Amino acid sequence: MIEKYLNGLEVPKDELTPIERMRLFDQGKEIDRIPCCLDTGETMAPLLGFSIKDYYHSAEKMCQLEEYLFENFRSDGAGLSTTLRGMAEAMGSEIRYFDDNIAQLKKPALTLRDIDNAKLVDVEKDGRLPIILEGLRMVKKKLGDKVSISGTVTGPFTVAAMVLGTEYLMMGMIKKPEKIKQLMEVIVENNNRYIQRLLDLGVGIGFADPVSSTALISLHQYQEFSLPYFQKNVDFIKKQGGGCGLHICGTSRALWESLNDTGIGTFGLDNVEDLTEAKAVLGSHMCIQGNVPPVEVMRLGTPQDVLRSARDCIKKAHDSKCGFVLTSGCQMPMHTPKENMLALMDAARIFGRYPLNKDLGEE
Repeated sequence: MIEKYLNGLEVPKDELTPIERMRLFDQGKEIDRIPCCLDTGETMAPLLGFSIKDYYHSAEKMCQLEEYLFENFRSDGAGLSTTLRGMAEAMGSEIRYFDDNIAQLKKPALTLRDIDNAKLVDVEKDGRLPIILEGLRMVKKKLGDKVSISGTVTGPFTVAAMVLGTEYLMMGMIKKPEKIKQLMEVIVENNNRYIQRLLDLGVGIGFADPVSSTALISLHQYQEFSLPYFQKNVDFIKKQGGGCGLHICGTSRALWESLNDTGIGTFGLDNVEDLTEAKAVLGSHMCIQGNVPPVEVMRLGTPQDVLRSARDCIKKAHDSKCGFVLTSGCQMPMHTPKENMLALMDAARIFGRYPLNKDLGEE
């Protein structure tokens, strides 16, 4: 069954534009197919011949890439991220940039001894935040009438890891817990300053918080050092009538019950977690999204592999009470084949078209 779709002749055409689809989806109304978003970013810069370092420092290149991705793949979402180290850089961390790899933390801004010096940022001046905001303004102007635009913010706990260094954050939770909480309050304020600009721009808001994964911390540590501060960012958004989503890389199952009362609208789970279980635990509280493996399938697999994996995701989560969005389990790596990105979008059209075929193209 899969092979007959590969020449494109069997792929149904979209009946709605991406922005129409997501507006109706958000209202709980009938749409033509399951939404599908490509999880992209700086890793896609080589598609236009940009070095990743140049992409990071150019609002124009950020906008050009989003325009290219939309025009070529018709994802149901577009936008830009602070990236995991963007806020920490604005707070004083030194970041190492590469032409052909994502940025890495070079030198943390703080040590456990000088948390009193944690910096309150000016989002219009510090680090790359002004560049990203300008890029978002450009993307909104270019594509805002065609597709939903969002800005991704780094979760407070992950910012803390990039401000202190992950090892010292872990040590600090044990040796100097009150100092860590003091730092978290500063980060909450910095995030809120950036979030306010996103709200002013009228774009959606998502959070990426990989250091909150239970691969690194316990549920108790999450509830003490991460969740309360993330909640303050969420509450800031909700008080202004906005909504937001969250993605946590790696294992997150132990955290799910804690997320149900946060008020977030969407949770994106890594491919190491199960969509069926997420539907049972989270599905009555929020939309879930995921979770085609970004490396094994999207980067290293074939279009057939992508179609099969996406079909399985749809089979598991298509009837989640608050909705389901098909995407990869995390950001797609550099050199992900364009054919595989097209196959993911096609999978939503083939297997996610309403009314859904109950056998979902079983072979």
